[in-house]
Amino acid sequence: MKLVKPSYEFIEQQNGLDGLYKHIELIGRTCYKSEDKITPDSAKTFVDRLVKSGHLAMVEHGTLYLVMSHAINRGIIDPIYVKALRYKNNKYSKVASFEKDIDGKRVAVYYITTNLRVLIENKWQNDLKYLSEPQDEHPKRYTVKFICDRGVSHEFVRHRVMSFAQESTRYCNYSKDKFGNELTFIQPCWMPSSEWCENDKAGHIFLQTLKMSEDLYLELLSEGWKAQEARAILPNALKTELVVTGFAEDWNHFFSLRDDKAHAHPQAYELAHPLHEEFKNKCIL
Repeated sequence: MKLVKPSYEFIEQQNGLDGLYKHIELIGRTCYKSEDKITPDSAKTFVDRLVKSGHLAMVEHGTLYLVMSHAINRGIIDPIYVKALRYKNNKYSKVASFEKDIDGKRVAVYYITTNLRVLIENKWQNDLKYLSEPQDEHPKRYTVKFICDRGVSHEFVRHRVMSFAQESTRYCNYSKDKFGNELTFIQPCWMPSSEWCENDKAGHIFLQTLKMSEDLYLELLSEGWKAQEARAILPNALKTELVVTGFAEDWNHFFSLRDDKAHAHPQAYELAHPLHEEFKNKCIL
């Protein structure tokens, strides 16, 4: 049995389609903890397999920055305007529109931020020809990976407009060598250390309960139960990895609820408060 403290880290998507595919693969493999299978050329095959199987939740994390433009002709509806309007009406996309003077002409420019799932489900893959590196004008999406307990993760995934990927207790068999043949739990913020629990009755009960759940989980597996069956006895304190992607305004709403010491769960606040400060320091919010 192992106790770890909660943490978070930003995951930055690299530019281009290759960066998009690698970003999706890294996040998708979080679910199965199969990051060891990543190779320099495995990303596109991995994403193609997700799409073929209809497992599109993972491809939501792949952010696409598009730029479309057309000359402004008053009284004429340009086909590019119609394309941009589709994204304006899509709740998982955002469009920043500008009028600019380019080569002596008045031009409408649309900076579109969306994700790969939107293009696939709407059969808009031809719009990949408008793919661009992110510009200052683009609304931005940000990806963060949390290490937290299952209880906190259940609160975080309620922010549905964001995209999520989570370590799966259905497919992860913690008796395997890559998990150290043990369960990992999150140390609560109100528990200074595991050593402290030796002199605290409630803390001692907490650690005993975790150890018992680990012993029984491993015993069920040894008796032939599958991981998806044995997980029924796992407690909320179990460590999980949760990847979250969202627009700046989505994160702002997240922080309005989770970075609230008076009302948020202490373990949610423990992660949200320093992350919020980092967002502000990066001038994201």
